Amino acid sequence: MNKKQLIQSMASQLDIPQTQAKSQLEQILHVIHQGLSEGEKIYIPQFGTFELRFYLPKTGRNPQTGEAMEIAGFNQPSFKASPSLKQALNN
Repeated sequence: MNKKQLIQSMASQLDIPQTQAKSQLEQILHVIHQGLSEGEKIYIPQFGTFELRFYLPKTGRNPQTGEAMEIAGFNQPSFKASPSLKQALNN
């Protein structure tokens, strides 16, 4: 399912226009993005948790020259499904 199909599904289930469903979805995504950029953990009951994971800097090698190079640390967004979501998907 892509974003357009998600908007269509939301609109039909909520019996609202697609433009309104799109703006609601955009607002939800904006709030999640903003929360993650501020370092917050976002917990949605019965669904899961969005959070940032920091990966430490490490030393790598250039495959062409074999020269050692430093790879900077970085934040990676992560999602962990709730147990109830996992159970619902496996039944």
